[in-house]
Amino acid sequence: MRLTMLRRIARRHRAVLAALVLSALVHAAALVGVPNGPQPFADEDAGPEYTATLDAPAPALEAPAPVAKPAPRHVARARPRLRPIAVPDEIAPVSAGAIDQQMEAPVIEPVIPDAVAQEAASAAAPDKLALAQPATPVAAMQPPTFPVEALPASIAIEYRLTSTFADGRARYTWSRDGDDYTIRGEAEAQGFFALFLEGRLRQESTGKVTAQGLRPDHFEEHKPGNPVAEGIQFDWARGKAILDKGDNKPKTVDIAGNTVDWLSMIFQLAHAPPTGESYDLRVFTQRRFYEFHLLVLGVEEIEIPLGQVRALHLRHVDPEDKSVIDVWLGIDQHYLPVKLRYPVARNRLMVEQVATGISQ
Repeated sequence: MRLTMLRRIARRHRAVLAALVLSALVHAAALVGVPNGPQPFADEDAGPEYTATLDAPAPALEAPAPVAKPAPRHVARARPRLRPIAVPDEIAPVSAGAIDQQMEAPVIEPVIPDAVAQEAASAAAPDKLALAQPATPVAAMQPPTFPVEALPASIAIEYRLTSTFADGRARYTWSRDGDDYTIRGEAEAQGFFALFLEGRLRQESTGKVTAQGLRPDHFEEHKPGNPVAEGIQFDWARGKAILDKGDNKPKTVDIAGNTVDWLSMIFQLAHAPPTGESYDLRVFTQRRFYEFHLLVLGVEEIEIPLGQVRALHLRHVDPEDKSVIDVWLGIDQHYLPVKLRYPVARNRLMVEQVATGISQ
C-alpha cells in the first residue's frame, strides 16, 4: 500500500522531482564529472540529456626569470719564473789597460733626422719676446765719473765783497800737478773799515783729484793778528776728520761721500756742476759742519762786473733757521761761482760776493 501511495505522489510531482534530479546532476558534474553509464531514476520522457566536462584551467603565464649576469672571472696572473743566476766562484780582475781602452773608445752619437731635430728645437724654444737677448752685450750701469779735466792746470778768480757793515776783496787761485791740487785764498777789508780790520785772511787747501771728486787732505787758515793756525786734517782711510780751532782741543768727526772744506767747495762745484733738480754737498770749516741741499732754480742772465753772464742759479734754505744761501755758477766761466750771497755773524749780516775777474 505504501508503494502505491509513493507511485501516486511521484506521478503528481514528476516535474519537480525531475528538476531536483537535474540540479543535483549539474552540481555533481561540476564537482566530479558526469558518469558515462545510464543514471538511476532516469526516465525516457525526462527530456534531452545534458553532459558537462570539467577541464583543468589553463596555466597562468609566468614572467621570464631574470637572467643573472655571469660573475667576472678572476684570471690569475702568471708569476714570472725565477731563473737561477749562475754566480762564478771567482770574478776575474779588470786590468787598468782595459779600462783605459774603454775610456778612450769614441762615443757614438745618435743620428737624428733634421726634420725631427728642428721640430724638437722649436717645441722646446722659450718665448723669444720674453727672453730675447741683445746682439751687443749691455755694459753695467756705472756711476758718473768726476770730470778731472774740467779746470785748466791753473786759474785765478777775484771777488768783490759788499755788506752793510764792511766791504772787501778776495782772490782764489787753483793749481794742479798731476792728481794733486792746491787752492790758495786771500781776503782783506777795504775802504774805511780797513783801519779796523787790518791784515789779510789767508787760507790754503791741498788734496787730490779723484773720479769721485776733490778729496782734501789738509785745510789751514791764518787770521790776521793771530799767530796760531786753525785747520782741518782729513783721514779718508779711516773716514775721519780732525777739526782744530787753535785752542789745543781738537775734535774728531766722521766724514763720508761728497765732503770738502770751505775753500775746496768753490772748485768742487766747478768740476761737477749739478745736472738734476738738486745737488747735495757737505762742507767743513775748522769750527762747524754745513750740509747744503742746493736746489737748481734754472739758468739766468745776471749783470756783474764781468759783464752779462749766463749763470746756473742754486739755492739752499737752512731747515732750522731758514737762512738762505744763493750761488750762481758761470756757464761760460768753467762753472765757477761768479756770484754768491750768504749770511754771516749768526745771520745778522748778509754778504754779497761777485766775480770781478778771471785769469789763467
